Amino acid sequence: MRLVTLLVLVLGLTASAYAVTPSTGNVYQLEQKPMGGEYQNPIERVLGDTVADPFIMGALPFSATGTTCGFANDYDAVCPFTGSTAPDVVFKYVAGAAVSVTIDLCGSTYDSKVYVFENTVGNVIACNDDYCSWQSFLSNVPFAAGNTYYIIVDGYGSSCGFYDLQVTAYQPCVVECPAGAMPEGEPDCYPNYQDTYNGGCNVTPFPVFQVLEPGCGDIVICGTTGVFVYGTSLYRDTDWFEINLTAGSNICLAGDSEVPTYFFIIDGRYGCEGLSIVAYQVAGPCNPISNLCYYCDPGTWWMWAGPNAWDTSFLCGSVYWMQISGYGGGSSPAENTTWGTIKNLFN
Repeated sequence: MRLVTLLVLVLGLTASAYAVTPSTGNVYQLEQKPMGGEYQNPIERVLGDTVADPFIMGALPFSATGTTCGFANDYDAVCPFTGSTAPDVVFKYVAGAAVSVTIDLCGSTYDSKVYVFENTVGNVIACNDDYCSWQSFLSNVPFAAGNTYYIIVDGYGSSCGFYDLQVTAYQPCVVECPAGAMPEGEPDCYPNYQDTYNGGCNVTPFPVFQVLEPGCGDIVICGTTGVFVYGTSLYRDTDWFEINLTAGSNICLAGDSEVPTYFFIIDGRYGCEGLSIVAYQVAGPCNPISNLCYYCDPGTWWMWAGPNAWDTSFLCGSVYWMQISGYGGGSSPAENTTWGTIKNLFN
């Protein structure tokens, strides 16, 4: 697999990429997918085929369902795949006021792709191929007052099928960490950031973990994450928290995040080369999770937090909190101690 070269980011394009298979990596690597056979364009044009005869979006929120099959292949954009022959459907929106929008195709049933032209064909301001599995999603796409926007519902390769398009005003998520949470302590990421704080197995040649000590109760961490550009590649800030069990324990995670964030429980007993993700769930945005549990045998385990996609709208400094349960420190020093024993300490 090759690294994605996203020169379009230099031009200010909002880009995102999603790994269909959850992974612990911090740099995006392209997952190849079958292109399928070449799609044959229909003979007759229909409403929604091109920017000259689009479906009209009158107001937000907007929703539409249908099929892209039967339309023509007129457009394409790079994010990161190109060479699509899939049919596409065009929706037009004239922004009466400035607004940021969320474009959601997660309810679709085929391998979709979505991108947005501003005013003219080819002026791509946002694009996504895979986000929610092989369906597409864009968040916080800025629309300027008076401009015309064309949302192109497309497909990967020659894929066509049922689409479920939902366009809504973007609602920012603000997460407050629970009182008493332990600050992660890592600086917020930034362009060309190098994580030597708790980047775990993504730090070479010597991995760096944030080692947690067992306590009498749950451990709650208040951290930050995000996606940034390093050179011409997309990176994400991944946080690795290490626990070392002297006895087996049922470890559970809970928490929330301002951006969609994977929480992983990772078996680290065999080091970075032999690690395995044994349980995972997506926390946020403003959608807390709980009871992500796995019975862990004695040894080293890693609790992992990081964005679920390489999406540049997942800004560095996005707040999350993670609660770790089941990592106790054993019995209290005060247990099985008599009052007489305590008094003797002062004699």
